Amino acid sequence: MFWVVLIALLVSVAILFYFRPTRTPQEKSIPVEALSKIHQEKTKAQKEFAEFIRTPAGKIWEKHPYWDPAICQKIADGQVEPGMSIEQIKATLGEPKNVKSERRGKVLHEEWTVEGKEKWLLRFEENTLKVIERR
Repeated sequence: MFWVVLIALLVSVAILFYFRPTRTPQEKSIPVEALSKIHQEKTKAQKEFAEFIRTPAGKIWEKHPYWDPAICQKIADGQVEPGMSIEQIKATLGEPKNVKSERRGKVLHEEWTVEGKEKWLLRFEENTLKVIERR
């Protein structure tokens, strides 16, 4: 058993040594100063992302990582805009008080009444907000 473990350990070390990360030919053509700048910018972006995740918009983005972070910020701020999806509007304003649906040809049209701090009339085509009216 000892010899099996020893051989496995030696093979692992040999593999790690053989496949150790090296600079690719493309990276070798980039000056070290430029690579350093790229690394600094990457580190800064990671720090900013870590800070974003702790914000209300970041919490929304964690639940919906396929949403644009800018949209998550608008949702956190309670803002709606044309182009947002039904799911995004629900995250921003909550459930509608009243929904009227109508199919025109193959396109589903919906009209929502949402009440909160303000009363909103929202018109959707399929899953996309097209018209916003504050009442």
